[in-house]
Amino acid sequence: MLQHIPPGLRNLVILIALMGMAQIALPNAGFDPVQFYLFYPDSEAFKPWQLITHMFAHGGFTHFLFNVIALVSFGGIIEYKLGTRRFLTLYFVSGLGAALLHFISVGYEVYQLTGTLFPGHEGMVENTIYGVARGNQSVSYGPMLGASGAIYGIMAAFAFFYPNEEMVFLFIPYPIKAKYLVPIILAIDLIFGFTNLENDPFAHFAHLGGALTGFLVVKFWFRKWFRSNWR
Repeated sequence: MLQHIPPGLRNLVILIALMGMAQIALPNAGFDPVQFYLFYPDSEAFKPWQLITHMFAHGGFTHFLFNVIALVSFGGIIEYKLGTRRFLTLYFVSGLGAALLHFISVGYEVYQLTGTLFPGHEGMVENTIYGVARGNQSVSYGPMLGASGAIYGIMAAFAFFYPNEEMVFLFIPYPIKAKYLVPIILAIDLIFGFTNLENDPFAHFAHLGGALTGFLVVKFWFRKWFRSNWR
């Protein structure tokens, strides 16, 4: 089956699967896989490599399954469109864009609560692994994990190149064109991102950051390609 998947997408799926196995096996060897997940930079648990490793880790089989299905559904078409090098660039840049907007959203909440972006590093609070708290208010530092941010970038690229392609989304019984479906999904993330519900497991601003980054990247490539070919 993997032989029929383009090489960039195939390698991403393999890396996600290997990370999933590592998340199961490493605790038995005394290694906590939480070190692969992404924490806000003020957290004592933040490590630079988490900017990449969090894109391959998942919070359970359902999370893993949905992301792999989405990645395979959109990724193959986009890799054939862009080529392997640009497809992988889109994946990783979108994932980093997702992390950046996630950090901005967390940083805003931290600043509102403490008056600074990095209260732990400035010695204002102690034990800032999972977040900061003052009185009855708190801000979570994570961790964030999953390929969703990068996949949203690929999904935005799909809507950019194939806006009139009809798609079926989850439990919606009829197909919707990509140019309508993707904005609807992003609007839902935007609403939930600002609603800030308790126990919400989704990093909505990461989704938005990934989609925005992916859209800007493919738009830049398209305009560059169009100008060079027009000349």
